[in-house]
Order: sequence, then C-alpha cells, then structure tokens
Amino acid sequence: SDLLLNKGKTIKKEREIITKTGGRVQVEMNSKAMPDGTYQSFLRDITERKKAEEVIRVSEARLTRAEIASKSGNWELHLDTQIMVASVGATKIYGVDKDHLDFPVVKKVPLPEYRPMMDRALKELIENDLPYDIEFKIKAVDTGKIKDIHSIAIYDRERRILFGAIQDITDRKKVEEELIKAKEKAEESDNLKTAFLQNLSHEIRTPMNAIIGFSELLIDSFDQKDNLERYSGIIRQRCYDLLDIINDILDIARIESGQLQVNSGECDVNELFEDLMVFFKEYRHRTGKDDIKFSLKSELNANDTIIITDKIKLKQILINFISNAFKFTLKGSVTGSCKIDKKHNLLFSISDTGIGIPENKQKVIFERFLQLNQINSKSIGGNGLGLSIVKGLVELLGGEIFLESVVGKGSTFSFTIPFQTETPVSKNNSSIKEPIPRYSFNKTVLIVEDDPYNTEYLSELIVSVGLKLLSASTGKEALEITKKKPVDLILMDIRLPDMNGYEVTRMIRQQKPELRIIAQTAYASSNEEQKALQAGCVDYISKPAKKDILLTLLNKHLVQHSV
Repeated sequence: SDLLLNKGKTIKKEREIITKTGGRVQVEMNSKAMPDGTYQSFLRDITERKKAEEVIRVSEARLTRAEIASKSGNWELHLDTQIMVASVGATKIYGVDKDHLDFPVVKKVPLPEYRPMMDRALKELIENDLPYDIEFKIKAVDTGKIKDIHSIAIYDRERRILFGAIQDITDRKKVEEELIKAKEKAEESDNLKTAFLQNLSHEIRTPMNAIIGFSELLIDSFDQKDNLERYSGIIRQRCYDLLDIINDILDIARIESGQLQVNSGECDVNELFEDLMVFFKEYRHRTGKDDIKFSLKSELNANDTIIITDKIKLKQILINFISNAFKFTLKGSVTGSCKIDKKHNLLFSISDTGIGIPENKQKVIFERFLQLNQINSKSIGGNGLGLSIVKGLVELLGGEIFLESVVGKGSTFSFTIPFQTETPVSKNNSSIKEPIPRYSFNKTVLIVEDDPYNTEYLSELIVSVGLKLLSASTGKEALEITKKKPVDLILMDIRLPDMNGYEVTRMIRQQKPELRIIAQTAYASSNEEQKALQAGCVDYISKPAKKDILLTLLNKHLVQHSV
C-alpha cells in the first residue's frame, strides 16, 4: 500500500471500524499520498449500502435456488450488440457456463430452427407488441440431452431488448405423453370390452335361438323319429356351445386370479393325438370343412411319448389352436407336430394355410377380448377369449408361445412345455370302457337336488336302467331318508338351500361310512374334485352331467364295487 501511495495512486478500501460508543460501522476509505509526504484519507459511511447489498445478495441467492428447483430461468437479448445475458437457472437449462453465455454460444446449440424461431418471435413482438409464448426443443451443450422448453418473450422498444423467461418442461411433457398413452390404452380397453360384450351377446343369443326354436319344433315332430333325432342333436350341440363360452369366461377369471392349478400326471402324446384326430374328424364334418386336410404327427422317440404334464390343459391348448386354424382356413390344410427343441423342451406346432395375421397385430391377438375379425373385415365368430386363455395355460405349464404368420398364406402357432418323461408301462384291459348294463338287481339311488328340472332329468336316466329312485331337495331331508330307508348310492348336489352338500356328506358318512356318495356340482373351481374327495365322496361329476359319463359312474360304483 505504501508503494502504491508513493506512486501517487489512490487506494480504495472497505473496512469495518468501531466507534467510540462501541458500535460497528462499515466505511469506504480512499487514501492518497500528498506532495508534502503526508497521507490523506477520506472516509464514507457505507453501512446502509452494505446492508442493502446483502439483502439483494440473499434475494438473488434465493431466486437462483428457486430457479434451479423449478428448472426455470430468465434472459435478456440485446439486439444491437447481439449479446445475451442469462440467469444461473437459464444457463443450467442450456448447459453452458454463465460467464461465457452470449448469443454466439447459444447459436452453437445444434438446433437449426433455433435462430429462425428467434427471428419470428422478434418480428411478432415488434409488430404486435404482445408477449410471445412458445414451446420448442433444445439440445443441451454440456450433455447433449434433448430438452423440452417453454419460453415467454417480451420486447422492450426503448432499450431494444428482447427479454423473457424459460422453463425446462421435459418431465412435464413426459408425464403428459404417458397420460395420453394411458388414456388411449384405457379407451382401447373400453372399446375391446364393448366389442367383447356385443360379440358375447351374439355368441350366446345365436345358439339360444336354435335351442328355443328347435325345442318348439320338437312338439310338432313327436311322431317323426328322424326329425326328433336331428332336432335334439342340434339342441344338444348348441347347449355344448353355450357351455364352452361359460367355461372360457371362467377360465379367464381363474387364470387372472391365480386359482387355476396344475395337476400333473402321465400323458401319452400319441394317444392324445389320436383322440384329437377323432374329435376333429367329426368337427370338420359338422363345420362343413371336410375338404381341408388335417394331420397330427409326433416326432418323438417311442420311449419319449409318455410325458408328465397336465393332460387336460395340454389338450385344451391344442383344441383351441386347431379350432382356430380350421376357423380361419377356407382351403388347404391344418397340420400339427410335436418334437424336442434345442433347449430340450417339448415343442408343439399347429400350422394352417388360412388368412394369416398382419404383423402389427401379431402381439396383441393374445390380449383379452380381441378377435381376428376385429382385425380382418371378415366376421368369422368366436368370443375373443381363446388365445388369451391359451397364453395363460401355456405359461401356467411353464412354457412359451410363438407365432409366425403371413397374410394370405397362413399361420403357425407354436408353444413349449417342459419335457418330463416316465418309463412306458404295458397297458391292460382296465382302460377299456365297460358296457353300460341294464340293472336287473335291487339297487336304490338317492338324488339330492333342489332344482326340479335336474331332478326330473336324473330320475329319467336312473329309472331307465332299472334302478330304484328316492329324491330329496334339502340336506335335512337327505339325512332323514338315509336314516330310515336303505340307500346304495347318493347323487349329492353341493349347493342346497339349507346347507352345503359337503357338510351333508360328512354327516351321512359318520352314520353310514360304507355308503357311496357322488358329488354333482355346477361349481367350476379347479379344486372342486379334491374338495369332494376330502368330504368323503367316492367320485365327482360336474354339471351339466352327460348321460354316458353319469351311467359309467353308476356302473363303476353299483356293479363293479359290489362284485
């Protein structure tokens, strides 16, 4: 300081001094060396100015923090000098250092439309004298990240300055896009559900029309055997069609709720294919597609044909795929195969020469309610649940689904399941179905059923094969009958008006442990058979009870068991 003073220069300093009264004052001191060798200093009290500056500094710091937190900032563009001044928040958005932020630097942002946009904004501001509101994209200088920006610009005519505020709205735009996608997906889902309900109504009303119509025609055809057989056959088939729809809906519900269980056991792939060939031979004839060639071929070694899986679910998957193949194939062939793939999984494939599936729809056809005839203009039928059910079943068995398709040429649906085998065992005559006899001995069957029409149907079947019949419509009545009268077998409904059929079964078994009880229920839970056996039933039959199945059970438990 002395050296500078000696050279005749004035030194300006700010310092804090203590007054006589002990107070503290901020002063500005200007010192200068005089010609006579003395020093001259001038003091100015700047305490209030320093306080004001501190207030401004704190305010700017808060504003900077607020800008950074809200991802916003402000800027000024001096049109005459082409220099841009920006706040810390703005510089962070652009990804440039504040001290070096001028317009040439901003021009380096790789956004070709940036300058034209500024020119348009300036032109509109000058002509209309209104704030200019715009959204655009920039590429940050430091990270190269693309950002969505919202900016408002105002023109100061006197100073020829363009100034305004910007905000990084990238996150907001992302949320908006996600909301739009969610809305579109929800609308699509609603549309699919609406289409499904409309289609389901059609699928139910169509067979109901045949059932009601041919039931009325039966009255006029009581003396015409050919018509009776034909009409009753149509009614029976249409009832099975309705049952398929109900089963599909229940399967979807069980799959989504996680209640569908895997019941693994032995399954002979060759026998399964033989059963399917027989089934679809009749199916082809019934649907008028006898000219479509159909074949199933197993490429497994003889020792690998007996596998461990859930046979019922595997059969359901194959029936669904093959049915779809026939449905969408007008000419040509439907073929199926089974082999071991490279990952040592069992690979089933069903191929057809049908209409094919557009590439942009191949992923969504496994979604619920979606039908191919919603994709294709030709209406073919179906309730839109089949492929969704199949996907759930395949995944439940631990496999995957694959699809290859070309529009106009056909499709191949493939799926894998784990390959587990059992050593083949020799088959004996136990698998051969016994003929249904007419009972010539004295046996009594008790029907426990609260629905009078079901009771009448079961009564006709039982009486027609020479059995004696008793009936009860409540659990309490069933208990009284078994106490007072001899009964050889009970057909027990599960849902009774006074108590649960399983509860009635347990009470009867306590009194008569040898009495054979068969559960009959309309419940569709996959573990219903297990519940029946645990309650003490010797067997289980689901409604609607088919004649052949019911009579086979009666034969099993009244004839074979009595031998």
